[in-house]
Amino acid sequence: MRRRRETAFSSTDPRIDADHLALFKLLDRMGTHRRASDIDELNPLLDQLLDHTFDHFTREEQMMQAWGYAGTAGHILEHEAMRKAFIESLRRVVKGDQAVPAFIQHARESFTYHFETADMVFIHWLQMNRPTGTG
Repeated sequence: MRRRRETAFSSTDPRIDADHLALFKLLDRMGTHRRASDIDELNPLLDQLLDHTFDHFTREEQMMQAWGYAGTAGHILEHEAMRKAFIESLRRVVKGDQAVPAFIQHARESFTYHFETADMVFIHWLQMNRPTGTG
């Protein structure tokens, strides 16, 4: 049973929430393409997922640096590991070594874990340290 994404990943920062929601919506769209024969329709969605994920990581890292978050370096390392794992998984999908549903499930689980742990540590820090009236 899926949680309601609108509240499950609420960080109280609309930029981060919009990115997270867009990632899950894209994964949901990809989930409709489950067969190997769907690869032509799936390729543009894979490209979108790759671009959106990497852009999100960059925006998040820039936000952390701008606010002086002490955990930025570690978070960047986590993003880099996720980037590498994501690319390797995509290679396996394209080669036919990994089924699309397995890729989608793994991506969803990886993103969820990252959001619920590392991202929420940053959000908590941001809530405690951001001056009132700034966004």
